[in-house]
Amino acid sequence: MANDKKYDEGTQDSKLLLDHDFDGIRELDNPPPPWLMMIFYATIIWSIFYGFYYHVFDGPSQEDEYNATMAEVKANMPVNTFDEANIALLTDETALASGQAFYASKACDACHGVTNIGPNLTDEFWIHGNKIDQVFKSIKYGIPEKGMTPFKDQMTDQQIHELASYVITKMKGAVTTNTKGPQGDKYE
Repeated sequence: MANDKKYDEGTQDSKLLLDHDFDGIRELDNPPPPWLMMIFYATIIWSIFYGFYYHVFDGPSQEDEYNATMAEVKANMPVNTFDEANIALLTDETALASGQAFYASKACDACHGVTNIGPNLTDEFWIHGNKIDQVFKSIKYGIPEKGMTPFKDQMTDQQIHELASYVITKMKGAVTTNTKGPQGDKYE
């Protein structure tokens, strides 16, 4: 039988053979490789320095490092110079063409035309006002209670401004399919 094999005194296995014996089964002592032991000892030494730095010498905590990183991020954020309070209606054709492109890309006609979900944008009746700042805020912040999605995270303020200008200037009197009847107050 394999377990009954006697090891020669000169073989490598006989040098690793332990005196432990259980039911005729003998055990070899295979130490881990030296490179693994070096990593193990290095982590022990590192943990000692780490412990002293953070717990004895009061190194920065994770919360302190997080707050410092967030302060750096806030300092490097671009400043929004768009003034929502003083919005003027855009009338140049490039801005209106850009607004028309946003109207198509955001599928505004899906709600404000084809499906009759949102209000009609082609007549003089407006639920939330027809001034540029009112339309801008309706697009940017949405009307959640009526199902209007806010677009502040999907479009820049300039893009919303161009879209609002397009809706006010070019949509009035436009022919669309299957639009709702008049809703809201009449504005001229």
